[in-house]
Amino acid sequence: MTGRLHGVHHPDEVAADEALSWFVTQRAELGGEEEVIGYLLAPDRAEWFRCHGTLPHGPDAARDLTTTFEIFATTGMRHLRWWHTVSGKGRAVSLAEHPDLLPPGKGLPPRPERTRLDGAATRLLAGLVAEPGDGWVTLVSARFAPCQVPVTAERGQEVWAELAEYSVCDEHGNLSVADTLLLGLQARAPRISRSREPTERAG
Repeated sequence: MTGRLHGVHHPDEVAADEALSWFVTQRAELGGEEEVIGYLLAPDRAEWFRCHGTLPHGPDAARDLTTTFEIFATTGMRHLRWWHTVSGKGRAVSLAEHPDLLPPGKGLPPRPERTRLDGAATRLLAGLVAEPGDGWVTLVSARFAPCQVPVTAERGQEVWAELAEYSVCDEHGNLSVADTLLLGLQARAPRISRSREPTERAG
């Protein structure tokens, strides 16, 4: 196992855009422009975004945060979670292995310690790349609606989420995974070659 996870929370209940601003503004403090990607969950949709400044954008326009009830964002090194509680506001938490990467806030309890498991977990996003673009692709599958994802890939590739898992240890020495955090997205060639669909024969 490797790094230990640290965290802070915003001292106040904040709106979704305020939570992103709190998290993203830390880039200036770190002396560089980090890439921030993430996804939002709303009653009628789930959408990926990139942050342009402090605003979440899709490939064509800003993402609407009005009815959002959860947001997850990452630079690969530090992470944001926000979830709605009441009246458009909610709790914002930032997590990182290095405390100096965290935005100003109130520290989360240090116990139980959350320690990163060796290696990285991966999860396949549904579909194959059908429409590659400038830093965005559209994934298409037979079972789900098309999905726009913030990654550079080629037509026909798969997109995988790379994840870090953090465990806690109880008084008996048993380990359980307490946090799973998105590190980034990676394009890969399909695991199984897919033959062309059979063509219909006339007659």
